[in-house]
Amino acid sequence: MLMPATRQTTTDASVATRSARRLRRPGWRDLRLVVGLLLVLLSVAGGIRLVGSLDDTTPVYAAAHDLLPGQQVGADDLVTVHARLGDQTASYVDGSAPLAPGTHLVRQVGQGELVPASALGTARQALDKSVGVPVDTVAARSLVSGTTVDVWVSHRDDEAVGESYLDPELLLAGALVDSVPAQTSGLGAGLGRTAVQVVVPADQVGRVIAAVDQDARITLVPSPRPDAGSGR
Repeated sequence: MLMPATRQTTTDASVATRSARRLRRPGWRDLRLVVGLLLVLLSVAGGIRLVGSLDDTTPVYAAAHDLLPGQQVGADDLVTVHARLGDQTASYVDGSAPLAPGTHLVRQVGQGELVPASALGTARQALDKSVGVPVDTVAARSLVSGTTVDVWVSHRDDEAVGESYLDPELLLAGALVDSVPAQTSGLGAGLGRTAVQVVVPADQVGRVIAAVDQDARITLVPSPRPDAGSGR
């Protein structure tokens, strides 16, 4: 009759031992496991951060050699580089997209220099020049930047006595006004003139400057707007 009691006592002791093992404090082996897991997590986080920093670059164009104002730019003139530009990204030319056909340099870009967006333009922007033209101050008030004008010139009549001018001639059609001074400039102030900056094709710059140097009377006539008659 004593044998069943002995088995029951042994079973109870085994259960108590297992419960005690589950309730005991973590040992040094458990701490090593926790530290190891933390190191793994930190390593993964550092790797993610490193990859993210490596990807924080933007492809932009740089000059493969010295680029001069007025020249047309092609694929052979540029190389793609990756740079960290931050909030200045929009100031440079995107190196992941091809340039538009007919793109020209409007200012010099040195070899290896990142190409600013402001350095590229159309052939007209690259080749045309802005020339100061003295015109009547009152007439200049009707002009604004971007106005299309025809440039008329009346040359002095050297054979006439006193101040006399020949009949006006069309010197340049369809020119653009670059800028108009807010106030009358000192140029010819006694004659009631102000200097208006007019965009002139490169092959016509000499003629315009000659007219100014010869003290010809220059008149800027605004061209009719395309929609001028649409309101009727």
